[in-house]
Amino acid sequence: MARLVSATVSTSETSLVVTCSLDTEEGLLVPIQMTLLGHDDVAVNFFANGACSKIGSSWELRVSLESGDRRRIVQIAKIVDGSGQDIAISEPLIFLKPESGNEWHAGDRARRELSEIEAARRQRYAVTLQADDAKATDQIFSSVILADDLLITSQLRIPGISVLKLTDSTLGSDGASVLNSVLGQLGFTAFVSSEAWLSEMRNRRPAVVLHMPSVQAPDAGTAAMASRKAAHQLLDLLALNRGSRGRIIGGVIGTPTSAPSGGMKFSGSWIEGGGYQGNLLGGFIAGEDPHSLLSQWDAVSQDPRLRLWLSLYSDAIMDERWEYQLFRCFNLLEGIGKEKLPSNAAIVGSDGIPKLMANGQKYTTKQAQGKVFELLRLIASMTNQAESNFALRGTGGSGDLWDEIGVWTAVRNSVAHRGSWSLPEGKTPDAKHAQIEQGIKARGHDQTMASGVDALVRSIRNAAEATISAGLRKLI
Repeated sequence: MARLVSATVSTSETSLVVTCSLDTEEGLLVPIQMTLLGHDDVAVNFFANGACSKIGSSWELRVSLESGDRRRIVQIAKIVDGSGQDIAISEPLIFLKPESGNEWHAGDRARRELSEIEAARRQRYAVTLQADDAKATDQIFSSVILADDLLITSQLRIPGISVLKLTDSTLGSDGASVLNSVLGQLGFTAFVSSEAWLSEMRNRRPAVVLHMPSVQAPDAGTAAMASRKAAHQLLDLLALNRGSRGRIIGGVIGTPTSAPSGGMKFSGSWIEGGGYQGNLLGGFIAGEDPHSLLSQWDAVSQDPRLRLWLSLYSDAIMDERWEYQLFRCFNLLEGIGKEKLPSNAAIVGSDGIPKLMANGQKYTTKQAQGKVFELLRLIASMTNQAESNFALRGTGGSGDLWDEIGVWTAVRNSVAHRGSWSLPEGKTPDAKHAQIEQGIKARGHDQTMASGVDALVRSIRNAAEATISAGLRKLI
């Protein structure tokens, strides 16, 4: 087996040149391939891989350098011959870019620089995530979250969070058992192979773990909420980069033990999702009427618009973030209104007075609030109900539809422009924001923001359901 004896790194005008010598070339098959890694305070990165050329008694790899390349540490990570046989590297070969000249430094100086870079890297990622309103005296928790539908091939990190791939996940393995338990009852004579099912699940539903080793919060429940919020944000970003949006299955919260050996103490767990929140009743009154279902199915089968509306609505109610759920429902209603209504009709209240904007101009169906208002007035008229039915006030009675849609519009605009209804940390709400938030709280049964947003989302969902139902009945 060949062994690396020595290596040097230098820089020409446009290239990085790696020159190495081997102790023997007996039985060596060409070409020789060399892999280089780059080190910085963010990560250990693949730098280059290429075939080496024989120059005299040495082997040489040339790598093109881009202008402005700030790489300071390079490591020879692997050398193989043409058969794939490793060429032994007895110790890590680290090279440090010089301040001047072409020859890169090796030895102690390069290793000291690498040690400093690794320390800076650890510091970059060793961040404590903080729950909203967390105090410096609050406890530190650790969170581990399980997710699927996300494939990664190496560890990913951002400050405070690591994403780790699960190679031998058994998620979904019980599906074969559940199916097999009923197949015989339905007349099947063959059954699902548990091994084949698990293999397919691993291929189609790759799993990851998100680890947040330091989360500061007043209690375990708040730490779990903060962990979930950060996880969803990261999964949204990875959906862009990976082309698939990971789905959280559940997670565990722990606290450091006081034992000298360390370790984590179990503090609680959760299963992701709000659980079933639909009808608890059965039968005709709960939408289980066979005649109605068949009629709805026929309508959906014949009209692709209805299929789109149903898909957008189901996506909306699956999102547990209240702001996003409201945002999606509002956009659905606005889109339907754009299709069904005149483009610039004036908005007149039930009292006969035109609705005016802050600048004194009349609201029309050109504005989002006007468009959704007129759509729901049309739905109310076509379904023989009061407009105020779409302005539910928590556990109380109905409210004013125009005002209700005004709150929806404000939240929707905030999400569209700022990504959230909540203001950035440290920013003081203006009078309009404070007024709307107070109105949301007033909708709740206990005058809190949590119960208020539940009522607010319930009202816009009620409006979306009524609109789609009118479409299924071919009323719009």
